Amino acid sequence: MNTPENAPLPTGALTLEAARRLAEREGCTVTPTWCGMCGPRSNCAIYAFAKEGRLLRVAGMAEAPQNRGGLCCKAHAAPQWVYSPDRLAAPLRRTGRRGEGKFAPISWEEALDRIARALKEQKEKFGPESLAILSPARRDYSEYLYRFLVAHGSPNYAHSGICAMQMTFAFHYTVGARPVPDCRNADVILVWGKQPVYSGPPLGGASALADARARNARIYAIKPSLEADGAYATDWVPVRPGTDAALALAMLHVVCGEERIDRDFVQTWCYGYERLAEHVRRFTPEWAERVCGVPAAQIAEMARTYAATPRAAIDFGNGLEHAPSAGDALRAIAMLMAVTGHLDRPGCNLLGKPRFDRPSPRSVHIKGRYTRDWVNNIVGPEFPRAFQPFLEGTSACYYRIFQNVLEEKPVIHAIIAPGTQPSVSTRDPRGVLRALEKVDFYAVFDTHRTADMAWADIVLPALTPYEIDHPFLERGPLLMARRRAADPVGQGRSMQQIFLDLGVAMGYGEEFWHGDMEACMNWQLEPPGLTMRDLRAQPLGLRAPACERQYERYAETFTAQSSRLDGGPWLEQGKVALYNTLFEAAGFSPLPEWREPAESLTGTPDLAQSRPFILSDYHTTRCFSAGWQRNVPDLRRLMPFPMLHIHPESAAALGIEDGDEVELRSPHGVVRARAELWPGIRKDTVMMAHGWWQGCAEMNLPDLPLLDGGANVNLLYSPDDKAISDPLISAMGSQTLVSIRKIREN
Repeated sequence: MNTPENAPLPTGALTLEAARRLAEREGCTVTPTWCGMCGPRSNCAIYAFAKEGRLLRVAGMAEAPQNRGGLCCKAHAAPQWVYSPDRLAAPLRRTGRRGEGKFAPISWEEALDRIARALKEQKEKFGPESLAILSPARRDYSEYLYRFLVAHGSPNYAHSGICAMQMTFAFHYTVGARPVPDCRNADVILVWGKQPVYSGPPLGGASALADARARNARIYAIKPSLEADGAYATDWVPVRPGTDAALALAMLHVVCGEERIDRDFVQTWCYGYERLAEHVRRFTPEWAERVCGVPAAQIAEMARTYAATPRAAIDFGNGLEHAPSAGDALRAIAMLMAVTGHLDRPGCNLLGKPRFDRPSPRSVHIKGRYTRDWVNNIVGPEFPRAFQPFLEGTSACYYRIFQNVLEEKPVIHAIIAPGTQPSVSTRDPRGVLRALEKVDFYAVFDTHRTADMAWADIVLPALTPYEIDHPFLERGPLLMARRRAADPVGQGRSMQQIFLDLGVAMGYGEEFWHGDMEACMNWQLEPPGLTMRDLRAQPLGLRAPACERQYERYAETFTAQSSRLDGGPWLEQGKVALYNTLFEAAGFSPLPEWREPAESLTGTPDLAQSRPFILSDYHTTRCFSAGWQRNVPDLRRLMPFPMLHIHPESAAALGIEDGDEVELRSPHGVVRARAELWPGIRKDTVMMAHGWWQGCAEMNLPDLPLLDGGANVNLLYSPDDKAISDPLISAMGSQTLVSIRKIREN
C-alpha cells in the first residue's frame, strides 16, 4: 500500500500494515503481542510501539477476534505502569523488623537459595503442606503456581473465595456447566450483579448490551447502584447488597407457583421439581421486598416477563459471589434458567463455550497426582473436601490460611504471594497483618511495590508482560505468541521463569524442564504440532476454524464427568439438580436457602439504629483493577481519591456536599473517602471501590494507611468467618452497616 508521507497518522485500532507504517514514520519498532493491564488474565491483542527498547504506546489489534482492536483506558496507560517509580528492580532481603520496610539488594542466586532453604527446612520439620501459595486473580502464570505446589507436595493453593470459582461451582453442580448468555440474540436480558461496561469492555459485553438496546430488547439492571451500563437498561432493579438470593427465590416462587415453566423440559431434564416448587412457596415477593428492598410488584413482573419470553438470557457477574448466601443465589438463578426452558437455546444461556477445530496445548498443571490424603491435607478448604479438587485444582480458602497461621499450632509456616496483596484483598486486614508478623517465612514476587511487601523476608522482582517473550496464549480461536516489546527493567524475571528457577533450586529440576522456558512451551505445544519458533513466525497468531454450534446438548452436558477424585458426574441423576442429592449426602442443603448478611438492615435491626447505611464495594472501576494501578498517573487522574457513592438526598440529610471528605464507621473499623453524589444508588446504600492503599509519586499523592484512617474497605467488614461466609462455597460477604459524618468540606 503506497501512502504519501504527509498522510495523517492512523488512530484507534490498527491493522498490522497500518501499525508498521506508523512505526516507520515515528522511527520506532512495533510488536504484535498481548496487553497485560487487567485481569483475570490477558485477553486483548495489541500492537506495542517502542523506541530504543522503551515502551511508548499501544494500539488495539484490529485483526484480533476477541477484542477486535478495542482497548480500555488501562491498556493505554501501560507505559506509565511499566516505568513507575514503584517498579521492583532487584531481589531484596529484609534487614529490619517485619512491617518496617527495610531491605537490602541481593543476587538472584542468594534469593533463590534463601527461599529454597526455608521451604526445605519447613518441609522436613512440618511436612510439605506447611507451604501455602496465595492465588492472584487468574493469571497467565497461575498454573505454574499449581505445578510448584504439586511438585513440593502441598495442596494449599489459597484462592480468594470472592471471584469466579464460586459461581462456576454453583452452576456446574446445578446445570453441569457455567452457562454463557447469548445477549446478541436475546429479547430480554437480566444483567445481574455485573458491570459489563467497565469489566472487560473491549471483549464484547458492552457492545452486545448496546446492540440489544438498539433493537429494543428489555434490559433489567439488577444491582444496588447504576454506572455506565444504566444508560442501556430499560429497568433498574435496585436490590440491596447481599440479598440476591432472596430476590432469586422470590422469582422462583412466582414462576413455579404460577406454573410459568417449560413443562416438557422440566419433566425430561430436571430432577426434584416438586420439592423445589414446595420449597419456594414461602419465599413470596412480599417477603423478598422486606429483605432485598425491591418492590414485590417489580419482582413478580420481572419473573413473568423472563419466563414468558422465548429468547431471554441472564448475564450474571461477580457481584453475586459476595454474600453468605451467594451459592444459594447462583443455584436459584441456574434453576430459573432451567425451569423456564432458557438453557442452551438461541437467545438464552448457552451450555459451554464455542468450540474450535484445533487440539489445545498442554497445561503445565499436574492434576494426575491428587489422592485422598492430598485432599485431606488442605488447610481451610475453599470447597468441601467431598467436592475437591474443583476445576483448577485443590484449593484452600485465602482468608483461612491467615486464620490458621494465628492458631496455637498452625499447619502453615510459609506463604508466597505472587502478584497478590492480602492486606487489601481479603477480609480482616488486622488479622492478616498479625499473621504476617507471626508466620515463619513470607515471600513476595511482584512487578511493583505491594501493600504488604514490608512484611516479606524475601522479595523477587517480576517483569511485566511487555518485557517478556512468553507464554503463548490461546483465547478463543486465536493462538498467538507473546513477544517482548521493551527491554526489561532492572534484574526482573518473568513470573513463569521465577517458578521454574525456584523449582530447580528446590531440587525439582526434572519437573521444571531444568529451568528452560523454551523447552516448557515446546512441550506444551506438542498436541497442536507446533513449536514456539513456528508460533513466533506468525505475527497475527494462528486462528482455528469454529465448530458449528450445537444447541440443546443436554445429554452430553448433564452427564459430564466432574473434576472430583471419584470422577463421578457433576449431576448425579444426569439431569438439572433442582434438588441436589450430592450436597445432601455431604451435609449441605439440597435446595437453595436464604441467609442474612452478617450485618444488615433486616438481620441486625438494633445495629441499624446507629449505623443506618448498608456499605458494599466495587471490585471493578473504569480505571483500576482491584488493589493496583493507583500509582499510574493517567489512571489516577480519572479518580484521584477514594470516592463514596451516596444518594444526593441521603447526603443532604447529613449536610454532605459533593467532594466533601467523610468518615465511615462500622463495628470493625474506620475509613475515609470523598463523597460523590450519585443519583443511581439506593438511598439506604453507599458504595466505594475495593483495593485503596497505593499512592502516586508523580502526583505527590502518598500511600494511605492499611488500617484505620485509610480507605481499605475490607477493614469495615466482619472478621467472623462463619458469619460472613457461604457454608458451601466459602464466598465472603461484602456487606456491613456504617455511620457517615462529614469531616472536611470540599
